[in-house]
Amino acid sequence: MNVTSKKADLHLHSSCSDGAYTPSQLVQILAAAGLKAFSLTDHDTTKGLSEAAKAAEESGLEFVPGIEISVVEESREIHILGFYPVKLLMLEEKLADLSHQRFMRMEKTVRLLQKSGFKINEAEVIAEAGQAAPGRMHLARMLLRKGYVHSVEEAFKLYLGFKRPAYVQRKTFSLIETIKLLVDCLAIPVLAHPGEEGLAIAKTLIPDGLMGIEAFHPDHSNSLIRKALSLASEQQLLVTGGSDFHGSPDSGTFYPIERAIDYGYLKQLKEKKKL
Repeated sequence: MNVTSKKADLHLHSSCSDGAYTPSQLVQILAAAGLKAFSLTDHDTTKGLSEAAKAAEESGLEFVPGIEISVVEESREIHILGFYPVKLLMLEEKLADLSHQRFMRMEKTVRLLQKSGFKINEAEVIAEAGQAAPGRMHLARMLLRKGYVHSVEEAFKLYLGFKRPAYVQRKTFSLIETIKLLVDCLAIPVLAHPGEEGLAIAKTLIPDGLMGIEAFHPDHSNSLIRKALSLASEQQLLVTGGSDFHGSPDSGTFYPIERAIDYGYLKQLKEKKKL
């Protein structure tokens, strides 16, 4: 990989899912930081892609349409990124039920927190989410604002994260169904922030259409990054990465440009798109 000065971030979220900023506001932040290219990968929705594309064109940034689909399977939570989806209407129709499942999960999560003495209600979380389906990030921000936690990270660590007291599993597609859906929509499926557990199953997903691994992510140690890069090289998988930036009340508009990856990885992704 030839290192260049140009940087790309292929994992970002907007207010169309659980990010703090609208797609347009997000693009302004990225442009000010000096980013060359980016992908909007909102959870289980493509609703922000049109606005992001328009804002990117106006700001001179290269835009990569994307999505991040959550999967809960065999008591584990794994996410799949999909880059350059073409059949957006088909994708949104398939994902409509996942949005409904988010409302159902939030109702149960709020009930658990209420039983523990939290003075919150579901309507507040829905209001926090705005036009998006309510997610744990919205609830975490609300808990922060109400003073129940000192940070969004603490909300997940103590209550909302996987296997925490207020974590509620929701119905999702299986890993194979998710990858097949992305392939059918002409997208490039990539295993998001796999961690050790995800890397262990990555090979098994290649026959089903997995095309890449998100090696670079804030949750990955240098050792894990090396393992992901080695696996990608061994299995001829694409490599992606990014900041997983959501923005939050306790971080302001600060964007971690150091989490962006070399533009060369995006060039390889674009080459795959042409095939």
